[in-house]
Formats: sequence, structure tokens, C-alpha cells
Amino acid sequence: MPNKSTQTSFTKEYHCIPDTCRDQHLPMAPRYASPFRDHGIRGLGLHEVAPPYEVRRLSFPWHLALITVSGHAEFECLGEVGVMEPGQIWVGPLETAYQYKALDDWKFISAALYRTHEFVHLEGKMLHRDLSHSTEPIIYAMEAYLQESAATKGPGATAPIGLATYISEAIVRDLKDGQFTGGNRVRLRLAHVWEEVNANPGEEWNLPALAKRMHVSVRQFQRIMKENYDVTAEGLLMRIRMEHARELLSSTDMTMVMVADRIGYQCVFAFSKGFRRHFGMPPGAYRKAANQGAIPHDVV
Repeated sequence: MPNKSTQTSFTKEYHCIPDTCRDQHLPMAPRYASPFRDHGIRGLGLHEVAPPYEVRRLSFPWHLALITVSGHAEFECLGEVGVMEPGQIWVGPLETAYQYKALDDWKFISAALYRTHEFVHLEGKMLHRDLSHSTEPIIYAMEAYLQESAATKGPGATAPIGLATYISEAIVRDLKDGQFTGGNRVRLRLAHVWEEVNANPGEEWNLPALAKRMHVSVRQFQRIMKENYDVTAEGLLMRIRMEHARELLSSTDMTMVMVADRIGYQCVFAFSKGFRRHFGMPPGAYRKAANQGAIPHDVV
């Protein structure tokens, strides 16, 4: 079990990656890596390291999930110090200071996760627990993906797409596993409500409509949200809609009126204002930057 401490033992970022370390990052070419992004995964890597390998971060714009395959590593995050062991997953939340270092020959999988409604339960909290399944199939799939993506030329990359789908689902499954244990039916119902919102962002969602889906009062719904998520219902609804807007702007030629209508805005001005407040730039500028491949990291 982790030991409690009141603060981190470091004040500066630091990276020690010896030349003997082996890092393989999975290619994220759009023609076959779309399943990763669809599952909220920004990047994936397979690593084999040894002491004195160490990483210290004061902040990071994405959640970082580490799955230990073999060996051991020590971590420090949010006042806790502990050891990652084989068959465990650890997640350092975004915008949080943490460090991890190899204690021996350490083989692990890394996954950078977008800030999406799928992972809202990870915000401000460290996750560290046993996996629900073996890491071997994921390792085999990642190695096969590396080979298939290197051999793929042009469109029609069915093999890497299938592998990317499996890898994504296997990783996300353990990030969600255990959220609804102990007969927590209320939380499960709440998750189903937000899945419905994500599938239909253009409907007229508001607090009364969301509460009605849960069969509770507005006041009860607000209390349930506060107990389960570190974000308000209005904030999560906005985030979901803006995630859809971002995808539509970067991957379609839909007009601003069409995008606004698709995510539930009747007024283009209100949509533009909300998008700018959420991402720090107007939707037109975002589309232009996306087409040029020049979107700032803090926007994606």
C-alpha cells in the first residue's frame, strides 16, 4: 500500500533516460490509428528501462496511464508514495505533479489520455490497482501493430485498424473497471446518462432533462454529480459538446451553422462564444489551424 506524505519531494522537472532504455511509440497515422483517438488515447508506447531511469513532472496536459508488464517502479503523486508491480495500472492525472522511477528492469506500457468525459473520473485523483486481465495479449497486439503499420502503404489498412481497436478497448476497459463495484447502481445509471448525451449531443439537454433521465429531482441530480464527478453537469455537458464540435471542425466541411446545430446550439454566436471560452480560440481559427496541422497542444 502507498505511504502518505504531505507534498512532493521535488520542485523541478527532471528526466533521466539512459541510452540502454528501449522506447517504441506506436505510429498515430490517421488512416489506421483513428480507434485510438476515438477511445480518448493520444499516444501509446512500449518501454523497457532500468535504473537510473526516472521522470519527474510538475504538470502534464494529459492523463498518463502506466501498465507494468514486468519489474518494479516507484511513484510519488498527490501525497502518496508506492511501488508499481507487474499486472498493475497506475494513472497520474493531468495538470498534477508526479514522478516515477525504475527500481529494476522495468517493462511497461504508457498511454497518454485526452481530457474527455470518458476520463472525467480520473481528474484530480491518482489511480493505482491490479489489472482485470493479463498484459500478454496487449503486448502481442502492440508488437503486431508496429509491424503491420510499418508494412502498410496507402488506404485500406484493415489489420492495423483492427489491432488499434483491440488495444484501445483493452486499455480503456481497465481504466473504467471497478468504477461501479459494490452495488453502486446510481453511479452506473449516471454513466449511462452521460453515454446517451455523448451519443446525442444535439438534443435539448439541460439540468431538468438530465435529472429526468435519472428519475431524480434536479437537486438530487446535482448532489449525485458532486459526489461522483469533479465537474458540474453544466461543465460536463459543455465539454462533451465542444469535443464533438472540435471533431466536426477538423474532420468535416460542415458550416458553422451546421456544426452548432449538430451539438445543440440554435445560435451560431452562442456556439462561437462557448467554443472560444472552452478552447481559447474561435471555431473558425481552430478549423484553419487544424487544416494546417498547427493546433496548439493545450487546445487538443
